[in-house]
Amino acid sequence: MPCFIIQFFIFMKIKCLLAALAINALICVPVQAQDETRHEVSFSYGVLPNSIWLDITSDVIGSIFGATYDHSGVVGPIGLEYHYRTSPLIAVGAIATYANHTEDEKLKSSITRTSKNSYFSLMPSVKFNWLRRPNWGLYSKLAAGATLRHSSLKEKESVDAKKTTKNQAFFNFQVSAIGFEAGSENVRGFAELGIGEQGVGLAGVRFRF
Repeated sequence: MPCFIIQFFIFMKIKCLLAALAINALICVPVQAQDETRHEVSFSYGVLPNSIWLDITSDVIGSIFGATYDHSGVVGPIGLEYHYRTSPLIAVGAIATYANHTEDEKLKSSITRTSKNSYFSLMPSVKFNWLRRPNWGLYSKLAAGATLRHSSLKEKESVDAKKTTKNQAFFNFQVSAIGFEAGSENVRGFAELGIGEQGVGLAGVRFRF
């Protein structure tokens, strides 16, 4: 009899354990479905990043000493970013950007030279999802890291003129005070306003999976 009672209790415990696992599986299915989109990959294009402001400041200083500038091309910033959502509020990741600025500089001596500055940035970032809805959301974003500036300078009048290059690294950041995204659960367009290496304004497309 005692053996029978022990076997009965073991059998009941196994049944309870299997029932608990079944209930847990049923509860977790919808929760996992809601948390399925944890990864985000975004592509963006912005205007007036920190690097361009740096060039504008240099031009203002040069103008004081009589130089004139003709801006022949500005590219970017082009941004690529990845974020992983660690909680409903916070996502962490990194941002990579590229920007390019080309201009002709004419000095008092009438020597005209072309300068080209390329900026490559990498910044760890954190995103705060203030509102998350099935088809839209509101968020803010902070990032800080480093930028590598590659500069080249060459006189235009001389074919044999030497081309001088210089590399410089400096601290950089991005503060997007407000961001808005809208679309489907997996593909959304977005726009942000702020200040930093991604620009005072930027827009792009975001893929969530």
